[in-house]
Amino acid sequence: ITSRILRAMSNKNVVLVVGTGTIGEPLIGLLTALREKCNIDELLFYKRTPLLHEVSKVESLCRRGAKLVVQNDELREEFEELGHSVYTTLDKALATSKVVIDCTPAGNANKQLFYEQSLEANSDQLFIAQGSEKGFGVPYALGINDKVLKKEHSFVQIVSCNTHTIARLILALGRGSRGMVGDFVCIRRAN
Repeated sequence: ITSRILRAMSNKNVVLVVGTGTIGEPLIGLLTALREKCNIDELLFYKRTPLLHEVSKVESLCRRGAKLVVQNDELREEFEELGHSVYTTLDKALATSKVVIDCTPAGNANKQLFYEQSLEANSDQLFIAQGSEKGFGVPYALGINDKVLKKEHSFVQIVSCNTHTIARLILALGRGSRGMVGDFVCIRRAN
């Protein structure tokens, strides 16, 4: 009930990005740059582990206007020992967020541990996960299956970059064709 009261008092558009890795860090940067255009009042990001070699990354995200969220008060102290200013804990961030974007390979686990419970307290939330998280929610590819998105969907899986690309190729090459069949090989590069 407390979280519903907080949400009713605050009509803010709060977005929480979970993870600061290959997908999360650039997404947080993009959302800070597009805050006004995306109508984001507050951008939060959750970092699970305090790491000395990632101090500059976390501080850079904070300087751009994103606010650091940590798991609990014990970890708050560890992050603060590294010089970070912690905004809040995960449970409080989930209680106030309208949109949660999970950029980790643990989206399905997080759904069971945190998101489903958060959704029970606030049915207006939207949770989004990356392409590797099959079963997280309705699979969505921009411009390919826009019609699948319904207001009642609380969990959405953004399909992978490979799936987006292949779907676009099929759409472009197969216009007007019936029963088109194709074989695709995706070759990944290593970092």
